[in-house]
Amino acid sequence: MTSISTRASILGIKAESTEGTPALPAAATDFLPIQDDFALTPEFELLENAELKDSLGKSKGIIGGESPTASFSHYLKHSGVEGTAPKAGSLLLKSLFGAETTNSTQHDTVAASTTSIIKLDTGEGASHPRGSALLIKDATNGYSIRPVHSVSSDDLTIGFNVAVAPAVSVNTGKATTYSPANSGHQTLTLMHYVGNGGAVQGMAGARVVSGELSMEAAQLINASYSLEGLTYYFNPINIASTDAYLDFTSDNGTFAATVTAQLYKDPHQLADAIAVALNTADPLETFTCVYSDTTGKFTIATSTSSVLSLLWNTGGNTANTIGDKIGFSVAADDTGATSYTSDTAQSFASSYTPTYDSSDPLVAKSNQLFIGEADDALCVNAASFSVSIEVPKADIMSICAESGKSGSIPSERTVVATVSALLEKFDSDKFRRLRSNTETRLAYIFGEKSGSNWVAGKCGCFYMPTCTITSLTPIEDVDGLVGFTAEFTAFVNNSNEGEVYLSFV
Repeated sequence: MTSISTRASILGIKAESTEGTPALPAAATDFLPIQDDFALTPEFELLENAELKDSLGKSKGIIGGESPTASFSHYLKHSGVEGTAPKAGSLLLKSLFGAETTNSTQHDTVAASTTSIIKLDTGEGASHPRGSALLIKDATNGYSIRPVHSVSSDDLTIGFNVAVAPAVSVNTGKATTYSPANSGHQTLTLMHYVGNGGAVQGMAGARVVSGELSMEAAQLINASYSLEGLTYYFNPINIASTDAYLDFTSDNGTFAATVTAQLYKDPHQLADAIAVALNTADPLETFTCVYSDTTGKFTIATSTSSVLSLLWNTGGNTANTIGDKIGFSVAADDTGATSYTSDTAQSFASSYTPTYDSSDPLVAKSNQLFIGEADDALCVNAASFSVSIEVPKADIMSICAESGKSGSIPSERTVVATVSALLEKFDSDKFRRLRSNTETRLAYIFGEKSGSNWVAGKCGCFYMPTCTITSLTPIEDVDGLVGFTAEFTAFVNNSNEGEVYLSFV
């Protein structure tokens, strides 16, 4: 028995053009570093068979719909390059939020900016929509990071004021922003290379249905995701139209078997498809194709024909042969027998050596948490901050679909942030906001600093422009100090503007 190490496991992640149609990694950048909590699970509904068969025992259950799931953690960080979205991590955020925009052109301030309004040149305001972050690059304000709360022509009202009005010609950074959408959420294909060679498991039609961002003082900033998909794969083999043919000779002549081009859910499904293609091409004989779980090889045989030659090298479709995909050497034909086993076992390693974002994970220190109104730009002394974004999906059931589902759509969005902080003497504002249901803003700004300045390409800003405090525990013992825990629930305002944003600058 050969053991499989999980330490060398890698995760391929790719955007799908059509929901449920697998999109396999096609470059070294199509991978995401994962943590040891990764889980990918096949789930099938077991239908009760109500047939009575003169026995107290139950009849055999029948497999119904398919509902694979995945969950894992991933450090929340920028790509390391200003104006460049995180690599594969951006796909998770696009699936969770719905929309991604990148402002790759840096703009600068013009005259008359204030502590609450950043003024840009004519026509530049549209590049900084609500929720996007500004990296206001003046040392006086410590390269302040602020979310855009609203836009009026080229005047950007920021969510929380800066200390000093920026001067003229101050750069405002390049932002990649994830904003809420009602449709268009990206679906994904996941390919988990277990031990990068031990096994492969995958899921197509995956949607992020839940995401949680977690910031705990002096700890790494983390994000965790839960996904639900349409189809699960184990040791899948991809057959493209360029490798879908098997030329062969039997007692009845020379034939070309055509295997359907698709990602096969496991090697046994492919073996069955090859057997069907052979018997369809020459229905006067009987052919078999079997995959061995012990050797990882395929065996093609006939039980009726006295001749079976596999024409890997001299057939009419040698340029598009399936031979190399199933482990046969295609440099020469296989002749002289009625049964042939592939020369090499299947490989379950990735075809690419992954490359990841160059930035290191971020630590929750020297960060900022603002709660309240625009002039409440005083960092809340929080021990932890987290936000949960739930986007459950509704499945589109179909008798025509292999999994019983032809797709899915997001059905709603719930956003709740939780803050645990020390209670400052005389501060009753949080309780006032709870009892009066006061509209509140919340921003969490994170990243690296050089001296007192935020570093471009390594920072981010989470922003809830409209929320209310919906739960408050005002008196807690936090290591002998008085603290509180509050929950903030985001809502869509009467102008139907977005309620949650994440921006990297």
